[in-house]
Amino acid sequence: MALVEIVANNLHAGANLRKLEVGSVVEVDDATAQRWIGTGKAKETDKKKGEKLSFEVATPSAQTADLSGLQKQHADALAQIEKLNADAEAKDKAHADALAAEKKRADDAEAALEELKKKVK
Repeated sequence: MALVEIVANNLHAGANLRKLEVGSVVEVDDATAQRWIGTGKAKETDKKKGEKLSFEVATPSAQTADLSGLQKQHADALAQIEKLNADAEAKDKAHADALAAEKKRADDAEAALEELKKKVK
């Protein structure tokens, strides 16, 4: 932790982003102190005490929902997705087979037509 004296009048910091007054001394972590000093917002000080600023990150509150119920819904949804995918693949295969059979029938019909044309000539 490092003590720095604020020299910029537009610096907001801390967990609640409060405005820091020029001349106030605060204690911040070394990385923040170096960054503020490097940008000219603060200067190192030899004063003995300063207000300690904490930078907090809010964490989400504990989940109150029943996770086992959610997990069951998730598992049911995954099972339904797998069933729908399998059904879709089966239908795709059936359509492909029907298309191949229809293409073969059309090719046979064209070949028969060609033979008839040869006979007629």
